[in-house]
Amino acid sequence: MAHAEGRQMSAINCLLNAKKFGPRELLALIIVSLSFAFITFHLYAGMYGHPEAHFYRSLHLTGILLLCFIIFPLNRQSWSDKPNLWTLIDVLCIILTLAMQIYYLWDIDAFEYRQVSPSYITIYDVCMGIILWVLVLEGTRRALGLPMVIIALFFTFQALYSDKMFWIFYGPNTSLKALTLDMYMQEGGIFGMPVGTIASFVVLFLIFGAFMEETGTGRTFIDLALGGFGAKVGGPAKAAVVGSAFFGMLSGSSVANVTTTGTFTIPLMKNVGYPNKFAGGVEACASTGGMFTPPIMGATAFVVAAYLGLPYITVAAAAAIPALCYYTALFATVDFHARKAKIKPLSKEEMPVVKEVLKKGAHLLIPIIALVYLLVVGYTAATACFWSIVGLFVISFFHKESRPGAESIVRVCEIAARATVVTTMACAAAGIIVSSTTLSGVGLKLGTQIVSLSGGQLWIALLLSAILAVILGMGLTTTAVYIIMVVTVIPPIEAMGVPPLAAHMYALFWGVLSNIIPPVAIASFAAAGIAKAGPMETAVAGFRIGIPGLLVFATFVYNPGLLMIGSVADIVINSVGCIAGVVYMSAAIQGYAFEKINPIFRVILAVCSLVVLSPRWDFTFSGMLVGIAIMAFNYLASKKNTVNTKLMGVGKS
Repeated sequence: MAHAEGRQMSAINCLLNAKKFGPRELLALIIVSLSFAFITFHLYAGMYGHPEAHFYRSLHLTGILLLCFIIFPLNRQSWSDKPNLWTLIDVLCIILTLAMQIYYLWDIDAFEYRQVSPSYITIYDVCMGIILWVLVLEGTRRALGLPMVIIALFFTFQALYSDKMFWIFYGPNTSLKALTLDMYMQEGGIFGMPVGTIASFVVLFLIFGAFMEETGTGRTFIDLALGGFGAKVGGPAKAAVVGSAFFGMLSGSSVANVTTTGTFTIPLMKNVGYPNKFAGGVEACASTGGMFTPPIMGATAFVVAAYLGLPYITVAAAAAIPALCYYTALFATVDFHARKAKIKPLSKEEMPVVKEVLKKGAHLLIPIIALVYLLVVGYTAATACFWSIVGLFVISFFHKESRPGAESIVRVCEIAARATVVTTMACAAAGIIVSSTTLSGVGLKLGTQIVSLSGGQLWIALLLSAILAVILGMGLTTTAVYIIMVVTVIPPIEAMGVPPLAAHMYALFWGVLSNIIPPVAIASFAAAGIAKAGPMETAVAGFRIGIPGLLVFATFVYNPGLLMIGSVADIVINSVGCIAGVVYMSAAIQGYAFEKINPIFRVILAVCSLVVLSPRWDFTFSGMLVGIAIMAFNYLASKKNTVNTKLMGVGKS
């Protein structure tokens, strides 16, 4: 990211702490005012419905660009730093953003008339399209960094100059007018479905998440998890897994989750004896899982629902079992590691009292329950989230500690607006890539190449797709990774017989998991800073911890019951087999369950973890039985050793 969020001063705090009103305070006032207007606009649209798609998305993107060029200034660490000569470019970008919107609004009817064909497009349309293209790329560079910009630049020029390209990138040129029409004037490029999804649904969920965080719901989750699991073996690590899962549902960002929950859980894990890198790895894996954990999940889940034309609740339901299996794998791993390292649980003095936590924060859980209920009974995601926000606002007044003031409300608007800037810029830049690859046909060619390289073997195509997602994830957000895969590898995977929902969820999950897979594991890097461990060693530790969970996403295409596809028997057997498989793999990797595992049994257990994930029921049951036998033998051995140790102690006394 071009500018680290941690270095960005809060605009509302700047105003509250100001002793005089100067240029910095003026900028803070502009940020606060823009954020408040931006969030109010989307809340209004959430209640009454939004206007025509292109008009609504253009207003949304204009607000995002204005905030982006102010919050992420050129050649300054923060908007609060002293302006310099480069600030003139910031001002120019702001003026061009406003000019672009005025041009569109000046005569909307004429603009929409020219959307029909490239032959109707004027030179002014082309100029405005180029200006928007430049503004989006510059905004993306500031908010997300260079990788996304480089990819968008390459595919734009590849579309315009295909006859000068090579390999699959060679082909007939796309005219500048045709590219302008698709990318700028219609709803297939920058103003396409991804930006529309952010504007229609995701903003509201970001508001909800920011409001939940401001009212203390995140801390309530952590305290409940510590109170429930702190006294167990490996208590702090288990609390990190459970607490991060719940908080991750709200934040939708692995890094935000790490920096929020990790500040509580990582020091606790270190205090009871977990190594620094292991504590960071656990938090990174737990926080990443929140991006695909229902009911809220991350922003990408809404884009998946929009691409598939399915209700959001269907996508959330499909993610439920994989998320459960993933967290079961993490839970088992930290449990076995704690037993192996003889890590003690928390003392009563270190643990929150669950009754006290519920007394102070139980009311904050009601809006989440209401959100799930509204989604299940059939309300749209926007409507359900809007009324959940209203409910949270009302309920937060029930307790003094969660009661919001004017300052809190403004801070929520600022936090939500900042989060929306990053997400929207990723989707706008992805829209440039989608438009370019669609017009040039290179997306289809790339998918064809994957099928060709796989030799028609589905497992090879899936492996290549996962590798592509991880490579893209080194520099792109999860949403951007998913959108690129939609126009490249998902169509050929579907053509090989994979159900559309399974193909799209496969792309979603691997895009998310790129956050914990080295060499660029951003969630692990964020956790390493809190754990005071090396970034790469934390990333490697996190990857090792997450391996059992990766099995879930490597196999659900062959076991669609994990996505709620198929008969009840398929769903139950696939789910039980998957849970058994990740537990077996966790024990095999740790070399320990209740007692040290014999090396031969360790290998057999690893094999069983793969066998139970087979789509054949007989293989699943056979693998489960062998694994259960090994785990039972290990448990009995631990009991025998415990008895012998006690007898030896009695004899010595």
